[in-house]
This record gives sequence, C-alpha cells and structure tokens, in this order.
Amino acid sequence: MKTLSIYQQTPRLMSVLRFTFPTVIMMVFASMYGIIDGIFLSNFIGSKALSANNIVYPLITVMMAVNLMFATGSNAIIAKKMGEGKQREANRFLSLVVLTAVGVTALLSVIMLCFDTKLYAMLGADAELMPYCVAYGTVIIAGSVFFSLQILFQNFLVTAEKPGVGMGLTIAAGFVHIGLDLVFIPGLGMGIEGAALASVISMMVAGIPPLFMFARKSQTLHFEKPALNLRTLGFAMANGSSEMVTNLATAVTTMLFNLQMMHLAGEKGVAAISAVLYVESLFISVFLGFSSGAAPLFSYYYGAGKKKRLSALFKISFGFILISSAAMFASAQILSGHIIQAFAGSDEVLQELALHGLKIFSFSYLLGGISVFGSSLFTALNNGLISALISLVRTLLLRCGALILFPVLWGIDGVWLAVPVAEVFAALLAGSLIFVLGKKYGYIKFLKIREKTSNNFLKIREERV
Repeated sequence: MKTLSIYQQTPRLMSVLRFTFPTVIMMVFASMYGIIDGIFLSNFIGSKALSANNIVYPLITVMMAVNLMFATGSNAIIAKKMGEGKQREANRFLSLVVLTAVGVTALLSVIMLCFDTKLYAMLGADAELMPYCVAYGTVIIAGSVFFSLQILFQNFLVTAEKPGVGMGLTIAAGFVHIGLDLVFIPGLGMGIEGAALASVISMMVAGIPPLFMFARKSQTLHFEKPALNLRTLGFAMANGSSEMVTNLATAVTTMLFNLQMMHLAGEKGVAAISAVLYVESLFISVFLGFSSGAAPLFSYYYGAGKKKRLSALFKISFGFILISSAAMFASAQILSGHIIQAFAGSDEVLQELALHGLKIFSFSYLLGGISVFGSSLFTALNNGLISALISLVRTLLLRCGALILFPVLWGIDGVWLAVPVAEVFAALLAGSLIFVLGKKYGYIKFLKIREKTSNNFLKIREERV
C-alpha cells in the first residue's frame, strides 16, 4: 500500500515531528561547525584565535543572509506552485534561484577578499588580532560558494520531501569537520587556517551531492532550463528579506558585542561573548530548524486552500515552540558550567566571564522561538512585509538599541541583558501579529473556543472545509 505524501495528509503531531526532525538536525549540525571550530581554536591555539573567529563571523553572516533570502523566499514560491499543480514552473524557478544565489555569493566573496583588512579593523580587530583574522577569513571566504550550495539545498531538499537526505549529508559533513579539525589543528599544526579549511571541506560534503540529485529528472522537484523571470525572482527576494534582515542584523549585533566587550573587558571579553554566541546559535538552531521544516507545509496548504490543515499544523507548531523554549532555557541553566568549560578550558578569567554571561543571556531562550517562528510563518505564507517587520524590529531595532544603551547603564551586565530584554518585546510584537492575522490566512479560523459564560464568551462553530 502506497504511503501518502506528507502534503496529502492531515497534520498530526508525530507526522509533523518526523517531517521536521531532519531539518532540526541539519540546523543543529550546521551550527555545530562554528562551535567545533571555537572549541578547537580556544583549546589548541588560544583565546586570540577564538576572538578572531568571532570578528570574521559577521562577514560569513552576510553570506548566510543573502543565501537564506534566496532559499526561504523562493522555497515558499516553489512549494506554493507545487500546491497549485504548476510543477514545471517550480522546477525552472529552482534552477534560476540556484544560479543567481551562487553568482551573487561569488561576487561578494571577491569584494570581501579585496578589502579584508579594512573590514576586520572596522569589526573590532586590533594589530594583535589582525593576522589571525586574515588567516581565517581568507580561507573561509574563498570557499563561500560551497556554503551557498549547502544553505540552498538544506531548504530545497525539505520541499522535495527529502529532508532525510539533507540530514544525512549535514551529519556526514559534521563528522568530516570534526575529523579534519583533529588532523589539521593538533595533528599537522596548521593553526587557524586548518580550522577554516576543515569548515570549507565540510561545506563541500553537504553542498555538492544535492547538485547531482536535483539534476535527475526522476525527482519530482528537479533542475530544468531556467526561465529569466525577474518579477518572480524579485518577489522571492522580497519575501525572503526577513531572513536576510535577521542575519544581517546578527552581523551588526555581533560587531556591537565585539566592540563593547573589547572596550569593557578586552580580548578576554570578546572570547567570552564568542562562547556565549556559539551556544545561542546551537539553541536557536532548533527553532530555525523546526520553522524551516514546517514552512513548506504551510506554503503548500496555503497554496492548495487547505485551511483546516493549516489550522492543525499551526497548533502543533506553536505548541512545539513553547515547550522546546522552556526545555532549552532549563538545559542552559543546568549545564552552563559544562558548556563553558568546553570553550574556556583552564582559562579561569574567560570561564568566569562566559559563565556569568550565559546565566543571564539564556533567559532569551524562553521567548526567542516565538519571533523566529512568526517570521518564518509569514515568509511561508508569502507575506514578506510582515516577516521582515518582525525581523527588523527584533534584531536591528531592539537588539542593537539595547546593546548601545544597556552597557552605558550597567557595564558588562548590560551587554548580557540586552538580548533577553529585546526578546521580550519582540515576542509581544510577533505573537500579536500571528494571532491578529490568523483568521485572514485561515490557520486560526478553525480553532474552537468553548463558551464559559453567555455574557463573556461567544460560541464559535467550527467551519468545515
């Protein structure tokens, strides 16, 4: 008996979790690339290498931002076209997006390499850290095209109902990364360049094989001769702008973190915030992975007019976000000492700074998932404006504003408090927009509200689709 496609089923908790689980694992392993580098750099080279890694990170984030814009914005369009029965249009648009994104990434990498020292100085590198930044950045930026392929195919494999393939490739890339870090850094003594080279090779492991898979015509979603449709491409870029804004803002906030910590605590402060931001990237990757995994389902059901399925999927998704938020906060509080030990090693100053910071910073995990999910939800529903609004307010306005103001008032504690406070207001905005627009899109329309008293509650009859 043939199993129904996930798109043809009414969403159930276990079916949604099975479908999104590979994407969560993909995101977790992808975030672990940087974490693995950070642990090796800190323990085998020193805190200066860890600080340099964090200074270069905003440039990598710019690359990520551009590719996520193309991937998430176009993914919603591709899934919607599939839901509408326009498979050939979906295939041709897939090809156009991959070519465009890779071309833009290559151009950005050339520009960054031409102005590398000026960029690193602007991002907080001093004369002592500059050689580390140049050594790491040159290798990692030169290999950014493979990073582009990895990000694109992580998203497109989910839409093609092959999330398990993406998960397998990402896990394989993670193990390759760990193995090469061991060989290149302590084994061959290649230092920070070895860490960067290990990252690039692991990106190749995750990014190149899907090229051959999507070239096969037997796949429902596959490459076809692209049609230059600038209007649809422009809409995809606008629709994915929230993800771009989020990651560009991450680059800006990372720069602000580095500048503030360099001013308040020197190179040890930059190393401490690097460790805490690595931990954040791991925990937030769960929200990002689930939201990205569920996004094609939202897009497909919306395109097919299946509002009852939209409603069921929304309830499952929102419940997952709330429960996982509480679990991640508890984990960070309980395991904070062990987590920081991995980065700080025997450096007691670094360990004390980072441990104190993580205890405060981890309060942001309680509410951070709501705004991440909200932004992804509206991208999936092809409302890039609302999605971008959530991302813009959460990251550029709230986070950056708090990072500028709070350290003036409370010193280093102000740096740690900036993100938790910003997430409170971001969650209020995202939650309000999710529920206000729920009826318009249909994912709240079918929720039942029981009448408790005739004076205070209205009885809503469930509509049938």
